[in-house]
Amino acid sequence: MSNIKLFSDSTCDLPFSEIERMDVGIIPLIVTFEEDSFRDGIDITPIDMFKMVKERKILPKTSAPSPIDFYNKFKPFVDDGKSVIYIGLSSKISTTIQNAKLAAEHLGNDKVHIIDSLNLCGAIGGLVRNAYNFANKGMTAEEVTKEIRRIVPNYKLFFTINTLDYLHMGGRCSSTEAIFGNMLGIKPIISMSADGLDVWKKTRGKKKAIKIMIDEAEKDKDKILFDEIHLAYAVGNEKEGHEIKNQLIEKTGITKFHEYSIGCVISSHCGEGTVGFGYYLK
Repeated sequence: MSNIKLFSDSTCDLPFSEIERMDVGIIPLIVTFEEDSFRDGIDITPIDMFKMVKERKILPKTSAPSPIDFYNKFKPFVDDGKSVIYIGLSSKISTTIQNAKLAAEHLGNDKVHIIDSLNLCGAIGGLVRNAYNFANKGMTAEEVTKEIRRIVPNYKLFFTINTLDYLHMGGRCSSTEAIFGNMLGIKPIISMSADGLDVWKKTRGKKKAIKIMIDEAEKDKDKILFDEIHLAYAVGNEKEGHEIKNQLIEKTGITKFHEYSIGCVISSHCGEGTVGFGYYLK
């Protein structure tokens, strides 16, 4: 591990204690409210962001770190003779990976390994943890990269939301859909796969949506890699997250959980009350 430096971006949502323990370099995405720009997780927290959305009645825009941002973060470690492994936000929903690759081209692709997670949040966090564990077993940067890329496509992630307002403000559903969806209590269950984000199912009521998600995990319980589940929830939604955890333990028998508080970038698209979980398949 001494010759490998791990990097991710702010959408991995790893707890600070884990970032510190694994010595992971975090490159923040940018959150912008009109003329005001903030570094995700550094200059702005989800609590700050939700407050600003209510006050300004607009959603922020989010953007990827620039190639220069990546170059400046990676270069000191490359100059020190280390191999860099960066695991980042899905290329299906962001230019983050593309910008990291541009930086790697200038530094030498044999020294900087860019891994497209094809996912977000806990899925990225899980890949970072696995990369750290593989490196600690003595794998080279090339071996770690190969193993992580093998795991990447086999992730199932589901999440649901409290309100359609954020999807409406972000242009992802019409005013009519938002109004009637909220009135009828329609809750989309959104899935994330190697192909990108998609609405997996729609149902009335959040409890029913969560039950459908948990039922799917129960079907997969014997195929879940490393017998671990990644649980994520928006700030303020910790209680519901813990209730889901208990239900998952009961239905799957799995007791190993990694928990994440969803950061500003993902929260800006999904809103308050978002909760979800995912796992890698064997």
